[in-house]
Amino acid sequence: MLKNYIKIALRNLIRHKGFSFINIIGLSIGMAACLIILLFIQKELSYEKMHTEAEQIYRVLTIDKALGTNNQRVGITMPPLGTVLPEAFPEVKDALRLTSGRRTLLAFDDKPAIYAEQLRTADENFFDFFNFPLLQGNPVTALKEPFTVVLTKSLADQLFADEEPLGKTLKTGGNFDLTVTGIMEDLPDNTHLTFDALGSIKTLESLAKANQPENSTRPIWLEEWRMIGMPTYVRFHKGIVVEGFDDKFTQLTRKYEVRENFDITLQPLLEVHLKSTDVIFDPVQNKGDMKNIYIYAAIALLILLIAAVNYMNLSTSKSTERAKEVGMRKVVGSKKSQLVQQFLGESLLITFIALLIAIGLVEISIPLLNDLTGNTMSLNLIFNSIVIGFLLLLLIIVGLLAGFYPAIILSGFKPVTVLKGSFKTGKRGSILRKILVVFQFSLSIALIGMTAVIQRQLSYIQQKNIGYDREQVLIFDMFDRSMNENIETFREELTGHSSFVSVSTSTNIPGRTFGRTGITPEGASEEDIWIWSQFAVSPETIPTLGMEIVQGRNFSREITSDAEGGVVLINETAVKQLGWENPLEKRLFFGQQDSLGTQIVGVVKDFHFIAMHQNIEPVVIYPLINNAGNLLSARINPGQIKEAMQYAKDKWSEIYPDYPFTCSFLDEEFDNLYSRDINTGKIVNIFSFLAIFIACLGLFGLASHTTLQRTKEIGVRKVMGATVGSIVKLLAIDFVKWVLLSNLFAWPLAWFVAKKWLQNFAYKTEIDLWIFVVSGLFALIIAFITISLQTIKAANANPVEALKYE
Repeated sequence: MLKNYIKIALRNLIRHKGFSFINIIGLSIGMAACLIILLFIQKELSYEKMHTEAEQIYRVLTIDKALGTNNQRVGITMPPLGTVLPEAFPEVKDALRLTSGRRTLLAFDDKPAIYAEQLRTADENFFDFFNFPLLQGNPVTALKEPFTVVLTKSLADQLFADEEPLGKTLKTGGNFDLTVTGIMEDLPDNTHLTFDALGSIKTLESLAKANQPENSTRPIWLEEWRMIGMPTYVRFHKGIVVEGFDDKFTQLTRKYEVRENFDITLQPLLEVHLKSTDVIFDPVQNKGDMKNIYIYAAIALLILLIAAVNYMNLSTSKSTERAKEVGMRKVVGSKKSQLVQQFLGESLLITFIALLIAIGLVEISIPLLNDLTGNTMSLNLIFNSIVIGFLLLLLIIVGLLAGFYPAIILSGFKPVTVLKGSFKTGKRGSILRKILVVFQFSLSIALIGMTAVIQRQLSYIQQKNIGYDREQVLIFDMFDRSMNENIETFREELTGHSSFVSVSTSTNIPGRTFGRTGITPEGASEEDIWIWSQFAVSPETIPTLGMEIVQGRNFSREITSDAEGGVVLINETAVKQLGWENPLEKRLFFGQQDSLGTQIVGVVKDFHFIAMHQNIEPVVIYPLINNAGNLLSARINPGQIKEAMQYAKDKWSEIYPDYPFTCSFLDEEFDNLYSRDINTGKIVNIFSFLAIFIACLGLFGLASHTTLQRTKEIGVRKVMGATVGSIVKLLAIDFVKWVLLSNLFAWPLAWFVAKKWLQNFAYKTEIDLWIFVVSGLFALIIAFITISLQTIKAANANPVEALKYE
């Protein structure tokens, strides 16, 4: 019996090649899309799962509620908090401090120096806290002593090649050396931590104490409760209910006189990757977004539904061609249940073939998608039990879902009616097929509309006036004190070359994380706590970055008060929030001992120093004249990038001979702020195209079948004088009106999803009606072209041949 069913199913596939092709390709593309998105979601949800106690580990965040801030979560907290938590709370097993990373020069013997892209420092319990095994060295003692470092294998290979690294001394760009005490595997892709070298936090303690002025009574920064600057993690004992410890930790900080505007909040380690998009001052660089997970999962489901609907539509539309087969089987004794089994078996066979093709499509597509989006997905069927289970589930669900309704319809034919030759498909089946067409195109148009909104937002980001000019600006970072000492010399050398318009130094640039400081604006209540973002610039920075002074003046090297640091600039947002009419007559006070205050000499037009996901905050800008800063910006003359780069490289080699040449472009750093959103746009674009493609495949199949059924009618109409255009219009109008109707359902769905996605941005485009109108027209044009491919062919056929039909 089973062998017979398979033989019949294969014969039907071969006999109806066109319809079989449409069904199999549609299902395979739909299942491939589902599988790709499953791999992506699986990767995103796997972050930190390698740690045995991941569920007990939490990240300690701070909420800054001060005036002038956006009241967001902050990825750092008070440096000494981690040291007191285990002592203050028996429920806390231990805590870990882990500084943010920075590029650091490392050299071994007389070999050329290279950069550790991110050297971070941590408490000695790091390798007990996180399960990153050491290939060499003792995890218990590797970070116990100051001036020790653990290297990743790839960095160790670059530094030592075939030599034994343990115990070797590395020179740094600072005034200290580091001893290698461990080698670890490179960090996996599915962790929020990023570094290629890990030093001991005791190194920072030793350096801070060495740089402390004699007889100073102030604590070093690692012991300072009045600042926010340390990424910190806490691990609870198993079985502890963590709810409520946010308040307990906050109350503990009050004992150390931490101000009321700072509250502590805890974030589960397993949520760091996908639920940190609102966290600022965050060392986490590879953030995901839980909203995107929901969007991708919904898209995968919609595409699969569209493909399954294709199968149902085409199978039921072909019912007349299999009616006699069903009638004969019933006459010779086949039961309805046996017929249902036969047709479901055919559906499962088609789905199985489509699944095999889908796996091949995924294997081909993954490398291309990885290159396009920067992901590292892979299809490993042997070792990925989740994927194997998903494929089996997909086979069963899609096979039964797509085949169940056609099986019920086909098995329900009455043999007497069929064998008399008076069988016709009922209106109910026709109505259902139209409903399914509306369903398909509603989803497709909604995806197109969503794609249009995403692209419009990305275009809005690129075109919006961000308050500075990011094009053709080179950025040079100074990584240590010895580089800082010569930054002014480097600036003067570049300034003197014709390929550069202007060159400046600063402590930061827009797009990177600014520091913050407490401020008391003139006239403000003493009870108000204001915290503003801050950075320092040389007088050349404003013109170099294309920023605009809207009131007052810029800093000047010729004015004594500027060189002494007695003046500041502020931005427009600061003026608005304070309600000042003439800010140039106001002063800012820094700390309780600042009785004279600092004069405001200029107001800078608002500029987006953080991504457009957040509102612009007040900024105070200090003059940088005697102190050269740690960053150099150079604006290049149009058309002279090549000359500018070569000259900068030559001068770098002269001034910094021990440091490999490195730089970046400001516009590239700007684009990196929105890499997650750009990737979302790329993925939605691809799957929107697949959705409309699959829907049009089904429409083409239905149009082919409808045209075939109306062959005699077309012949008669042509004999009676009907034109090709009128026949095409007659055949197309039945489909086009249902595609038009789809817009009524698609537009609200697209608007709802797009509005949800745009909530990620503080500055966003408007959702205009024309976006959905264009999306609907686009789908209509594609649908009409698809239908016309078949109807024009039928309309041009010889009517004599058409009248011979049947």
